[in-house]
Amino acid sequence: MTDDGRTQGTVQWFSRVKGYGFIRPDEQEEDVFVHYSAIQGEGYRNLNEGQRVEFAVEDTPKGPQAVDVVGLDAEKSEYVEESGLTDTFAESDEASFSL
Repeated sequence: MTDDGRTQGTVQWFSRVKGYGFIRPDEQEEDVFVHYSAIQGEGYRNLNEGQRVEFAVEDTPKGPQAVDVVGLDAEKSEYVEESGLTDTFAESDEASFSL
């Protein structure tokens, strides 16, 4: 856990269709539920299996839930161009784009 009470972890799985998934916090074995609305960013919000994230945990009647989720992976970012299309790029010598 960071000084500001946030936790880091790894996305175990995330369903783009259903809009939810689970994150495994670094400091515990129990996965934490994450809903797409908790992912910080503009446009289409998604997490990828194995992606490193930082988040806060909120206790809910259904159990712990990740909130204020931000990606830590510097090598992969998503952004929206002026055309409204999302491009994915890697900060390396090679770049790939998906439209």
